[in-house]
Amino acid sequence: MTHLQATPRVIAIQEHQMNDAIDFAMRVRKEVFPMLDHGKLPVDLEQFKERYLDAADAIFLVAVTEDKEIVGSIGILPYNGRIEVLNGRYPEQSAAEIVKCYVDSKYRRYGIGSLLVRELENVVAELHYTTLYLHTHRFLPGAVDFWKRQGYVVVVEQDDDWQTVHMDKLLQNK
Repeated sequence: MTHLQATPRVIAIQEHQMNDAIDFAMRVRKEVFPMLDHGKLPVDLEQFKERYLDAADAIFLVAVTEDKEIVGSIGILPYNGRIEVLNGRYPEQSAAEIVKCYVDSKYRRYGIGSLLVRELENVVAELHYTTLYLHTHRFLPGAVDFWKRQGYVVVVEQDDDWQTVHMDKLLQNK
């Protein structure tokens, strides 16, 4: 654990920071999911500009230190109905999917994850979504409890190899 001098700032990624954000997400993804193929970028990172920067219904935020080091990330994409066990749960274009919520292992337990979620929810309040959806995994220590503390509820838990837990949160009308 690293000593944190000041609370990181949460900012929306700009085009000139895109590669740093992708590098950060891939580095933490490799630590958290060593069993995945890391030789190829996930589609959303491969198409980062189109998916996050050019889209009005998506965003990618990062937590940065005073030295401009990225220590956390979180994004949303429109939920596209891709998960079979959730078929029919979300009316078309009503839900956003939280993706790439990562905190550098040296900076965990400082509240950075909670800060990222709060900032993301503030941004999403300005969009058309009524629900935020995410999935996590039981094998990730503390993940389900973290999301419960943020107000998310378990909607489906799959007894599969991935121990997938699907969660969501209804957004308050502003």
